[in-house]
Amino acid sequence: MNEQRMMTGTRFIRIAICSILLTAFQCVQAQTIRWAGHTWKVTSGGMAGVAPGNPGNVDLNPDGYLHLQIAKREGKWIAAELFTTDEMGFGTYQWVIEGDVYNMDQTTVLGLFTYGPTHHVGADAENEIDIEFSQWNKTCHGCDADFTVYPSTGNRKPNGVSSWEDNFQVSGGNLTTARMEWSSDRVVFTLMNGVHPIGSVADVIKSETYSSNTTNIPQTAAPVGINLWCFKGTPARNQSAIIRDFQFVPH
Repeated sequence: MNEQRMMTGTRFIRIAICSILLTAFQCVQAQTIRWAGHTWKVTSGGMAGVAPGNPGNVDLNPDGYLHLQIAKREGKWIAAELFTTDEMGFGTYQWVIEGDVYNMDQTTVLGLFTYGPTHHVGADAENEIDIEFSQWNKTCHGCDADFTVYPSTGNRKPNGVSSWEDNFQVSGGNLTTARMEWSSDRVVFTLMNGVHPIGSVADVIKSETYSSNTTNIPQTAAPVGINLWCFKGTPARNQSAIIRDFQFVPH
């Protein structure tokens, strides 16, 4: 009888351990997704802004498009962010965005960027290139988008190197192609209405080139990040963004 009880107890423990391991495995799986030819790690917890990242706010819709959300759940606002697990360097980066990103809630930021050299590691305000859509909670006097290049090193004001930033106000349609071409001495930013293949330039909304030396422009390969977050406040209602596609072509 005692032996039978021991066997039953051992079987129960094994089942419990297997259940715990399966749950842990599923949780780990939920932290990564495969999209646009890359594996992406989804942020859980701390990120920019006033709302933490949550894997539940990142998914793929039935068309295979990336869907990000800012949502209020159980009385708390949570945001969305993900990074590629691989690092990319000089080349052309392109995203296709669905929806009117120029008229989001004034606290909402949609960021498309490189940030490195590894996932959420490195000095802040260094080795980063951004395309962002936001009104920045009305702190930038009418802007609804910006391009930013942070230096490769030494961003320590007032004596260090500062970043380059272009804030602007534009309007677009329901589909936007956002492109940045990164090389050692320049970054070319382009926003276009509609969907355009890499190498094509048409229906340009905004284009800007930043040229400088290798101190002012990142030189290190970095993961690609996409986030949807809240700046100095929370939105009046849930927010979402759809990214149809991402492509990278190395130089």
